[in-house]
Amino acid sequence: MREAMVTLWWVPEGHRPTVAEAEARLLHLRAHGPTPYAFTLRTSFPPGASDPVAGEVPEGLGCAV
Repeated sequence: MREAMVTLWWVPEGHRPTVAEAEARLLHLRAHGPTPYAFTLRTSFPPGASDPVAGEVPEGLGCAV
């Protein structure tokens, strides 16, 4: 699998993301890589962040790049 199938993003409390919003975020992730707008578990951003927080992924887990 070469392209992202799942994306993450922060939402305000009480907000329910729509399918259209999820699609837009996923397409953004595919086009631009992880950003505060749309990111992955491997490269996540805290709420309101501008710099990525790269986590260590144990060998054998996570997506192949």
